[in-house]
Amino acid sequence: MVIRKATLEEWFLIYQLDALKHRHFHLPFYLTVDVTQLYQQFQKKCQKMPTTALMVKAAGLVAKQHPAVNRLVFRTFYGWRILEPDYVSVNLPIMLRADTGNFLTATIFKDVNRLTLEQIQNHLKASLTQDPKDSQIGKYLYQRRNHFLNRIRLKFIHFLVYHFPRFYETMQGGGIAVSSVMNCNRADVDLSMMAYGPTAFTLSSCNLTKEHDRYFLKIGIAYDHFACNGETAIEAANTLSELLSGENPALFDQLLSSSKPRPD
Repeated sequence: MVIRKATLEEWFLIYQLDALKHRHFHLPFYLTVDVTQLYQQFQKKCQKMPTTALMVKAAGLVAKQHPAVNRLVFRTFYGWRILEPDYVSVNLPIMLRADTGNFLTATIFKDVNRLTLEQIQNHLKASLTQDPKDSQIGKYLYQRRNHFLNRIRLKFIHFLVYHFPRFYETMQGGGIAVSSVMNCNRADVDLSMMAYGPTAFTLSSCNLTKEHDRYFLKIGIAYDHFACNGETAIEAANTLSELLSGENPALFDQLLSSSKPRPD
């Protein structure tokens, strides 16, 4: 048996999760979407369906359609405040592979509703190949010792980001999030998992399964009840389903469009 001190990375993950538990009220639900039409679009091109990039773009389109899920709740010195960004950005946690092991960090897709799918894929590829030390939080966390000064510095950064809405906005942090870290990628396993975050809506693409020549995407959704009500969350989830399944042709075309949309 080994009893050891947590590494700085382990400590900061626990610290963030504990903060989520106390500052938000997440209600989880699951969504199973028939994405056969979407899958076939890439099958025709002999390409693998880029699930993560599609989910990032879909999240941006949903946030544009339902601004009430593009927001965050902050506990400030002046009481509770709600940030409603006038932009649509998506937060995405990513796992970087390094010689010393995996490192969990995040990237932001800014103005994602104006990005093409190819641009999102290029951004994701560049983010996944970066040195952990070059990531936004990596310079303060990666391979650093777990001692008092390093913990205080991380606590201060976390405090600034999640207690001062204008500071968060200057970083163009997302009001909606996607996670693919727990993507199983096994068609023979029916797996559904949930991801939680500080945003009003956090989407988790879990697994792509095949049943009788139909393809289904398992999605976990956690919405912060502090930020929006249940009716809004259901409406946004329905839009996401219609978008990915092709039931909404206009949004489906925007999802797959190779050209930038015109400015509003």
